[in-house]
Amino acid sequence: MKPQLPPTVAVLFLTGVFAASWPGGRSLLPWMLAAWLGVRAVREPRRAWRLLWLGLAAALAAGAWWQGAAVVRWVPAVTFLLLAWLFGRTLWRPPPLIERMVRLQFAVIPPYLLAYLSRLTQVWTGFFVAAALVSAILTLLASPKVWAGFHGIGIWLATGLLVGGEYLYRRRRFPELERMPPPQETFREIVRYGKAFWLD
Repeated sequence: MKPQLPPTVAVLFLTGVFAASWPGGRSLLPWMLAAWLGVRAVREPRRAWRLLWLGLAAALAAGAWWQGAAVVRWVPAVTFLLLAWLFGRTLWRPPPLIERMVRLQFAVIPPYLLAYLSRLTQVWTGFFVAAALVSAILTLLASPKVWAGFHGIGIWLATGLLVGGEYLYRRRRFPELERMPPPQETFREIVRYGKAFWLD
């Protein structure tokens, strides 16, 4: 077994934040993401996925070469697609990602919850696919102000609504559960032990 995405994504994200805040650094973001995708392609044993990563890396590199810093507007859409892949792949290579997260806090999960955790993983996969589509449409058609509004405020509000709404629904749907940790506690556990559930 080998770790997949999270340590690299964390480094990439922090480096991206630094580059975005550094004068002239935004032009580096597409190149950094393209380089990471290239590395991911080299490490990918499956041909179809390898071609996908290489295609995304080539598209970003070509865009950065021809369009310069303007292609940075495509980085969120690509990132959302990667997140959708990250959740979706575990539906075909179980256990689903949400189940892996829950097992960080509970070693034993009631059998009737497993189907719910699988559906919740599907919901998050669809959420990130939708976010990628909206981001791509805004990148192509919207003004910079609208684009910035979605990525700076809208996507975070939508994420918060999904996290909070699911928590409230879960409390109503499964009142028999003795303990139901709030989202922030789950997030802390993911940060602390998260490497475990990214292992194949």
